[in-house]
Amino acid sequence: MGRTRATLERRQLGAELRRLREAAEKQQQEVARVLECDVSQVSRVESGDRSFKVREIEALLDLYRVPAAERAQITALARIARQRQPRRMYSDAMPGAFRRLSDHEQDATEILCSEGELIPGLLQTEDYARAVVEFGGPSAFKPHQDDVEARVQFRMERSELLAKAEPPRMWFVIGEAALRRPVGGESVLRGQLAHLLDLIEGHSHVFVQVAPLAATDHPLLGCNIEILRFGGVAADVAHQSTFLGGGAYLVDASDVDMCSHAFEKLRAVALGLDESRAFVARQAEELADARV
Repeated sequence: MGRTRATLERRQLGAELRRLREAAEKQQQEVARVLECDVSQVSRVESGDRSFKVREIEALLDLYRVPAAERAQITALARIARQRQPRRMYSDAMPGAFRRLSDHEQDATEILCSEGELIPGLLQTEDYARAVVEFGGPSAFKPHQDDVEARVQFRMERSELLAKAEPPRMWFVIGEAALRRPVGGESVLRGQLAHLLDLIEGHSHVFVQVAPLAATDHPLLGCNIEILRFGGVAADVAHQSTFLGGGAYLVDASDVDMCSHAFEKLRAVALGLDESRAFVARQAEELADARV
């Protein structure tokens, strides 16, 4: 379990290189010939077990015909992935940060998520996600309309994890405020709450608790966090989204353990599973009655 910060970044780099290779319609055998190495070495890099040297990465980017802007991002990630000095925190602020988070979610065996103000991204409906993308944050950082649909589509693809053949165990603690805030309007919230109930009742691997506003001993108050566990194959990590996009990963074992302990304390002060389902159902009914 004693992994370093570079392990996380090697996995991110490997996922990016695999995505670029597939987009370029190249096989691992072709890559191995260009780099004059074994196919197994290419496979190990794409799975994050090791990393290429920067000059080897540049040769791959030539092979894949990667545009200049994206090349800079990949080579920067490659340089960081080869650093050996462990750090307690890794900040991923480069473009594509949420796609890389999704890659980690795909590999996870368990996801623990605390969200106080919004419905967590993995549980959002398309309409709710669109409202968050269009109206969330200060106007200076809102995406152009052409980019909105791409972001919404990505969020929907990310949520396909819920229907995966062998999905991770997912435990969400959602703040009461998120269940009451009419993001996108009351009709959008009604649809979101109905979707949330469907997920609670129809997916045995999805667990949802509500943290009521009356809870005075909330251990993660004002702090949203996602803990990713990988069943011992890789070190557990904790992720916090940042205001301007991207996010920060806590990778030091003691820090991740502290986050896990706080999450367990939050579960203890939140409503139980049955109480939480009933709370969501009541809120949905109240919105339906208000419409009549």
